[in-house]
Amino acid sequence: MAKRTKKVGPAGRLGARYGVRIRKRIGDIERTSKIWHVCPKCKAAAVKRKANGIWKCRHCGAELASSSYVLTPPVAVKREVSEAIAAAKAKAAGPTETAAEAPEAEGELKEQ
Repeated sequence: MAKRTKKVGPAGRLGARYGVRIRKRIGDIERTSKIWHVCPKCKAAAVKRKANGIWKCRHCGAELASSSYVLTPPVAVKREVSEAIAAAKAKAAGPTETAAEAPEAEGELKEQ
């Protein structure tokens, strides 16, 4: 027997009702909300949606509040990641003159 919901996936339960665009949107949202997401605390792909806006990690047991259909990392985690990336880039660039040393050197040049 052929697969009947090839185009819309999980929204196939709706049958011919509501229109193609709506059924495709519902299918996309349900696919993304039902997959395992990466936990921002333990970095394991073990977070599932428990209720609307509530996510739970089965690995570390953390309960997170996020958006309804997709787990979005908290702002603090985004900030930490961006700071770590900036620090790594600065370290890779090598030793440079710090901002505190620069004004003193300019002042010495002007006095001479």
